[in-house]
Amino acid sequence: MSTTTARSIVREIVTRSYRRYTPTNGRAPEGTEYGVDGWLFNLPGETLNGRRFLQRTYAAYQVTRNAELVWMVREVGGERRQVGSHSTTRKGALALAVGAVAHEREKAAAAPETDAPATCDQGTRARGAAGRTAAEGGERSQVSATMTERLERMRAGQLAGLPTVAEIRMTYPLAGGGATLRLMTAEGSTTERHMIPLTERGAAGRENDPAGIYLDAITDGANTEGLKIAAGWHLMRLGFNYARGAAWAPYTGSASSEAQWKEWAPMLPEGHRWPHTVRVAITATAEHLAYIDRAYGPVPELPDLPAGVSAHPSGPRSWQICYANRRFWQLSYRPRMGGDVWTLYADPARTKSLARAASPGELLATIPARDAEAQARATAGKRY
Repeated sequence: MSTTTARSIVREIVTRSYRRYTPTNGRAPEGTEYGVDGWLFNLPGETLNGRRFLQRTYAAYQVTRNAELVWMVREVGGERRQVGSHSTTRKGALALAVGAVAHEREKAAAAPETDAPATCDQGTRARGAAGRTAAEGGERSQVSATMTERLERMRAGQLAGLPTVAEIRMTYPLAGGGATLRLMTAEGSTTERHMIPLTERGAAGRENDPAGIYLDAITDGANTEGLKIAAGWHLMRLGFNYARGAAWAPYTGSASSEAQWKEWAPMLPEGHRWPHTVRVAITATAEHLAYIDRAYGPVPELPDLPAGVSAHPSGPRSWQICYANRRFWQLSYRPRMGGDVWTLYADPARTKSLARAASPGELLATIPARDAEAQARATAGKRY
């Protein structure tokens, strides 16, 4: 009897929280194989086809290979296995690692119950038959978890992991006195997209980017009002606002950090010596929360289709569109803050975008005309 192939939940994760570790902040994992510093992240536990996979922590760090810096990902604790492959970027290494872990779990879940697959997590192998017997009770209800239930768990995780604190931190005075905005959870963790340089110019042509507007006002190592205005712009762009009654206030770091800044103080212009770090409490905006509801909520239904047009689901948030049973397109839906996006593609692989709109009806209404245009081109081609 064949086993239904289950899809690992780690493939569905949109964002992930990371914790920086250095030789001095006390967060570095035990062992010498994790580099000098790096980033820790978790992949959640789950149950696939009755087999339980525990949450695992992984470290992403850089090493030198053939005179080139490359990123690696290794499991923390357990077997300390390298996961995935080398990559010149951290994003690439993480993508390879997540794909490798998901593949291992899916392969282990698809194997017969009597097997002891080598690809299974160490915790799963250690439990053996006794663990599977215990799982039949408390965990059997998770076996039939639907995608809706998975999305609900992911939604709860996203809400629990929302940043609650924003921080502006000055950098080394002799390095130009730049500043970085960092959004953090209550535990102090952050994500890469929530670490924003405030004193670097933004992308060319970006409208109202304060990184350009206030560039001259926020250099020289000063924690000025220009910095806070720039930070506020980025907070709104990311879907956050200041908590009610909250205001930027100086933040005192560790004793070693304060001692270092005291040593640097003579290098700074008068009046720019304090504060080197300020923080403020933040909350997600209503628009941000609504976006999370859409991103991890039920797939929206398509409106009434034009005559001759049919639609069939072809994947998460995508449909195959057919006209008169002779020509096909792909329609996809992507939730986004500031306005969701529906895209019509000319090919199943979704490599050739034809049009984008805020609602599916606008795109579906064009299908008959697109078919007529394609028919006309085909007829003209036959004449030649």
